[in-house]
Amino acid sequence: MSTAAAKGRRQLRTSWVSRVAHESLIWLPAFLLVVWTATPVLWAFMASLKDPLEIYESASLLPRSPSLDAYRAVITMRGFPRWFLNSVLVTAVATVVPLVLSLVAAYAFARYAFRLRHVLLLLFLIPRILPRVALIVPLYDLLHGLGILNSYAGLFLTYIASAVPLATWLLVGFVAGVPRELEESAAIDGASLWVRLRYVVVPMIWPGIVTAAVLCVREAWNEFPFVLAFTNTVEMRTLPYQLYVLEDAMGIQDWAVYNAFTIMTILPLLVLYLLLERRIVSNIVSGALK
Repeated sequence: MSTAAAKGRRQLRTSWVSRVAHESLIWLPAFLLVVWTATPVLWAFMASLKDPLEIYESASLLPRSPSLDAYRAVITMRGFPRWFLNSVLVTAVATVVPLVLSLVAAYAFARYAFRLRHVLLLLFLIPRILPRVALIVPLYDLLHGLGILNSYAGLFLTYIASAVPLATWLLVGFVAGVPRELEESAAIDGASLWVRLRYVVVPMIWPGIVTAAVLCVREAWNEFPFVLAFTNTVEMRTLPYQLYVLEDAMGIQDWAVYNAFTIMTILPLLVLYLLLERRIVSNIVSGALK
């Protein structure tokens, strides 16, 4: 009896060790990745709370006397409200319009078996394959010919054209996963194409739409080469562009202000990521329960 009990304890101990080792192989790389990506953001945030001279004098991560002076300097900086508004405006347009266009295009690619469908879908991806730097010269000539350089219209056009291919490719798979029987049942009840798209397809692929929206927001908010090449006035700058020229604009190396401007630039995107991530999870869970 004691031998069997000892054997059972050894098996239990071996099973526990094996489970811990297995979980460590899964969570340890994830933990290291989080530390690797979060450390620069944490350092920038802590540096933004320090006195400018303290950044040079102390190697400590924590500030001796935390202060929000750098954030006050950023918020009161001349032009900051306009730069923030520019980023919000181009991001909103470059998210909503591509989602509408991509949804219609993805539905056509997924539901209609027309000739050269796969070739055309592949051509959609070519602008995503080419580096953005390679597109600046032809796009500059195009915008110059249209007379919309250094304008919202020029930024809207380039941002929308850049976001549509990625969103279309992403949504095609989601639309193809919607059972045709649901649309056929709605069609028998008299639902038109747009009604089926609005009330049948869109609710079924909502997680995909949110995911595409996240990618569109990220690209538009962080976009830098296009706004650098197609604008030439301070009033048309976005936050990433102004962050790039901040040192020249200030004339001094105030690293506390630089880091505060960096945090202010990425904070809306981080908050939006967290909110949309929760929405994606809730939609996936609700879809599974149904």
